Amino acid sequence: MNTEQIDKYRPIIQSIIDSNVKFYGFENKIEWEFFENENIAFVGIAKADLKLYININSVIYAYKIGEPLQIEYFILHEIRHIYQRRFVLMYKQDKIHCQNPELAQRYDYEFCNYIKPDKLEQYYSQQIEFEAFLFSYSVMLYKYGVISYIKLPNYLESLGVEQYINSWISIFKKQKL
Repeated sequence: MNTEQIDKYRPIIQSIIDSNVKFYGFENKIEWEFFENENIAFVGIAKADLKLYININSVIYAYKIGEPLQIEYFILHEIRHIYQRRFVLMYKQDKIHCQNPELAQRYDYEFCNYIKPDKLEQYYSQQIEFEAFLFSYSVMLYKYGVISYIKLPNYLESLGVEQYINSWISIFKKQKL
């Protein structure tokens, strides 16, 4: 990896992560690092180690084409996956006091039996993906309003998901985020 590019974008990514802590649903510091993949559509991933991995090539490309908020959108998406994984871990540690055991079990099942994007309808039907896309889109809409290049995937748009977006935004307003 090009250390000059890493040094240039590291503080930008850290700033994006830090500026959105209030939306995450947990206070723990987000550990993250860059990785390099030629596929710029593969922006990032949150693994079971609760760490965020961001494709430096995607970051460079987004800034090059003048769409830097794409990176924030996908960071929010992946951090929602960290939230979901943390929820599963808390459930496994204390099943009695879990706020929503059914949801924790569903998250766990979907992480263990993950359906990749090549099976489009099944991929977006996973609670973990449906929720992460709607969460990240809602945060971006709440913070910035409509951004021409930040869009939900067409499949999700076709489902008529406005009620979920409005619900997230209502939560953000209620919490004065």
